[in-house]
Amino acid sequence: EIIEHNGKWTRLKHARRKVALFDGTISNLPPILHRLSNTLVAIGAFPSSHPPNHVLINEYQPGEGIIPHTDGPAYESCTATISFGCSDVIFKLWPRQQHHDTESHSTSIQPVIDQPSLEVILHGNGSLVLFTNDAYLNHCHEIREGVLEELTSSNGVCGNDVNGGTLVKRGYRISLTFRCKK
Repeated sequence: EIIEHNGKWTRLKHARRKVALFDGTISNLPPILHRLSNTLVAIGAFPSSHPPNHVLINEYQPGEGIIPHTDGPAYESCTATISFGCSDVIFKLWPRQQHHDTESHSTSIQPVIDQPSLEVILHGNGSLVLFTNDAYLNHCHEIREGVLEELTSSNGVCGNDVNGGTLVKRGYRISLTFRCKK
């Protein structure tokens, strides 16, 4: 099924957004994605020993987000996401806990606190967020659904005033997520 969808827009079953997957382990990345992957290596975002070979393009309509999740063990512990399309969003990292259900033999990953460890505004007119190692392995990342969203941290992250409360109005956005598939 992955080969069938490689490079084609698909609507996710668990979310409303459309995605296009480009898996460089199946076929060569398109030239522009290959150049961007090389640039991410050149700036030190990825090691040359594990360059990005997997790109997920997400199309977000106003108010669409992503549920808290991890990218999992299929990838090296580095993700870089480039956002553009004129809409800002708030990217959140949450400490995670693993819960193993002995009856179903399934493992779920969930945030463990009410406040995120980090909130970052991703500017739709061009931003890059990179998370590796501890942030990749021990945190869930999320962009909440909704057209209006407010930063909640009051520690000055992202230029918040001392009371917190930077308001972000969401619109159309495209993201390119680069990873290295093992």
